[in-house]
Amino acid sequence: MPATKPRYHHENLEQILLDAAAQIIATQGVAALSLRALGDRAGVSRSAPYHYFADKDQLLDRLGERGFSLLTQGIIAAQAQHDEPIARGRAGILAYVAFAQAHPQLFRIMFAGILPRRLSLPVDKAGSSSSFSSAAAARAFATLQAGVAALPDSAGLTEADLILRTNALWAAMHGVAVLAIDENLKLVAPETVLDQLLDRLIGPQS
Repeated sequence: MPATKPRYHHENLEQILLDAAAQIIATQGVAALSLRALGDRAGVSRSAPYHYFADKDQLLDRLGERGFSLLTQGIIAAQAQHDEPIARGRAGILAYVAFAQAHPQLFRIMFAGILPRRLSLPVDKAGSSSSFSSAAAARAFATLQAGVAALPDSAGLTEADLILRTNALWAAMHGVAVLAIDENLKLVAPETVLDQLLDRLIGPQS
């Protein structure tokens, strides 16, 4: 008797498909991802993914959105373990690099220019806007920005200087993250590199 594929309730199949897509990317890379392969991996019919995603591009958009949500959650959770502003800031930045190491393929999708940036959203109180791939990506940036704004030596910065400082710190942490996931750091752990950078950029942890 042929094996039957498991049935899933409508409300959780989309999440199961996203989980399966993340697994394919983690083990085989983005090139191996297709909606047909996704159905096979999730244990449903090959046509089932088309009820949730029009094509591979839309699937990648959803994965990117999910990645930014997970990144934000990780940063906030790490910050919540500390009361002192510099310790909170450092914890959030370390969480960014930890996320990249835990989800390297997803991290690449989020930042490798794969996702079109269709949304123009404000990034300061004056309403100046920038482009994002999703509202989740904008929230991730806002979370980083809030952490930078809470640092003691950020007090009194203009909006423009705060944006500049956020981008500078982001560039530092992102650079370490990319070097780490591509195994390009030489004889030193990424956390050690980041600690040394942060000692100079935001001050040593008390």
